Amino acid sequence: MTALALGCAAVEHARDTSAYVGRTLAAGHGDGAARLGAEAKLDPTLRDYVTEHGRPDYLRVMGRQKVYFFYTRSDTAVMFERELAESQVTELGHIPGSMLKLLPPAEAKRISEQRAERGRRAKVRARAQARARPAPAAPAPGAGTYFGAFDAREIVERMTPPMTAADPGVRGWRQSRLADGRRSFAAKVGGTRYEVRPDRVVMSSAIATKRRSLPTSARLGVSRVNQAIFALRAEAVTEVVLPLAARVSKDASGRTRFDKRVAGRTVRIVRDAKRGRLVYSVHP
Repeated sequence: MTALALGCAAVEHARDTSAYVGRTLAAGHGDGAARLGAEAKLDPTLRDYVTEHGRPDYLRVMGRQKVYFFYTRSDTAVMFERELAESQVTELGHIPGSMLKLLPPAEAKRISEQRAERGRRAKVRARAQARARPAPAAPAPGAGTYFGAFDAREIVERMTPPMTAADPGVRGWRQSRLADGRRSFAAKVGGTRYEVRPDRVVMSSAIATKRRSLPTSARLGVSRVNQAIFALRAEAVTEVVLPLAARVSKDASGRTRFDKRVAGRTVRIVRDAKRGRLVYSVHP
């Protein structure tokens, strides 16, 4: 966009902002579609985000410097904070409870009911898994000692089902053999890759070179791995891990990384700048 065109877009944006401030707008039509177009015309970061992730279901203009996107079908929120004509994007994960009231009542009620149902199902699944969990198998002869080695087959079974209505789950697992004869598994969902071995479980998510925030796909991948490994403690582990992953994502150089003991396991978070991947792994 030329400087003249950008200046015109900024003047038009500033002139019209007061008509939209404090309103939650459906982004697909009417005022919502018009305002989304104006925001995208002014702000290349916001425009690129829409291109990559699709149009939000709703947007809320807080002023010239701040806009929220709500993707209600996937229950996610995104914040854009702008300086001049380009913003910093922050993915907030699930729509915060304090923001549900900003949505139309029917949408807020639907999301709350879906969350409650997911919570009930997760508790039932965790209890069933705890009852059915087999005793750890003995290490294969000559394999060395792996204290607390993972049951790769069991973890794959836990990671396969969808976690939400919009989540396809993880299918198409490929099985291979390690040098010591034990099995390992690998699968890919979109830009996210999973590897399950007796000595580690790895989630690797694509992250663009210029991106400074944690991708939604990585958030889901971290949650999926934690649910499969930590069961009833998964939510608490995820609350510890996600802020660390966000800090790693913010450093495009890849120098910020974490190697931390959490709930009896070692978690590692690394940004591989050369391959454009954010890597989260859990080790016994």
